[in-house]
Amino acid sequence: MKLFQALKTAAIAAGMGIAMLGVATAAPISGAISISGPIVNPTDTTGVDFAGSGFVNGGSGDFAGIAAGTLVNLFDISFAALPGTVWNVSGFSFTINSLTSAVTTNAQGGISFNAFGTLAGAGFDDTDGNFVFNGSSIGGVANFSSVTSVVPLPASILLLGGALVGMGAAARRRKNAAA
Repeated sequence: MKLFQALKTAAIAAGMGIAMLGVATAAPISGAISISGPIVNPTDTTGVDFAGSGFVNGGSGDFAGIAAGTLVNLFDISFAALPGTVWNVSGFSFTINSLTSAVTTNAQGGISFNAFGTLAGAGFDDTDGNFVFNGSSIGGVANFSSVTSVVPLPASILLLGGALVGMGAAARRRKNAAA
């Protein structure tokens, strides 16, 4: 009977712990957003100078509610001064932390690069994301997208499960030793 009571108490404590885990953290950002904007220097390999605001081409996941055509604040990128915020729109922003590919000249006469960074949004956890940039010398337009990475389950859930199994085994041993 004591074993049953101990397991019941442990199960209630585990349930409360898991519930608190959900309350204590916000959800990561999921999905992708595509943005276009005018650039001044489409062939400069030291950074990107935007010529004004950009606009949303489309989005998925948490970005799906941002309508195509919504204006986006764009911030110049200096590859020598990373990290730096690149864009913000509708409460979301993206900061480049590091380049993950070399800056290259592409077939459209502009530059291309990939970067790793952080997506932030009100009510969300900061989330790792990838940034793909393709500039064009035709009209000086940049098309780029930001995509979130997959976030694994917290290891604390596995630790909690292991602790519950261990407590059950210890209680069983005590019961067998007492009998």
